Amino acid sequence: MTITEMVRSLGKNVLLPLVALCIVGVFSFVSFADEATTDNPATENPAAGTNNSAPAGKIERAGQATGGGVKRAGKVTGRGVKRAGKATGRGVKRAGKATGRGIERAGKATSRGLNRAANATERGVGRAGEATGKGIKKGAEAVEKPFSGTDSAKEQPQQQ
Repeated sequence: MTITEMVRSLGKNVLLPLVALCIVGVFSFVSFADEATTDNPATENPAAGTNNSAPAGKIERAGQATGGGVKRAGKVTGRGVKRAGKATGRGVKRAGKATGRGIERAGKATSRGLNRAANATERGVGRAGEATGKGIKKGAEAVEKPFSGTDSAKEQPQQQ
């Protein structure tokens, strides 16, 4: 399952039920409010500009309009959640690609660094070998001088 699918399923499995739960809460609140008014009968106020109370049909239509508004709000919220899931998926993909590019660049830089280190080590070993060879040659020449008889009097040990 890709990250995008996981985000979409999260939106469908978590956010939509949450919206549905909120809608149920609104209906419950309206229902409890309705029960509270029916338990305590009160005189109805007439509609503005009339001497009688509002007709029953008008109240029913208002309730239906409210219900329709809640349904529309639920659908719009669902579309918003879906769009947010898609946008999040796109963002996760972009972040993954950017991370991949960064890792690739770091790998190439590390490779270049290792190549440079290997080349420098090779040059250093070569120089050390040359220096060692020169040192051995000078040491051998120094050892042979006393036996060749070409040394000056200064280098020969003094007798006491």
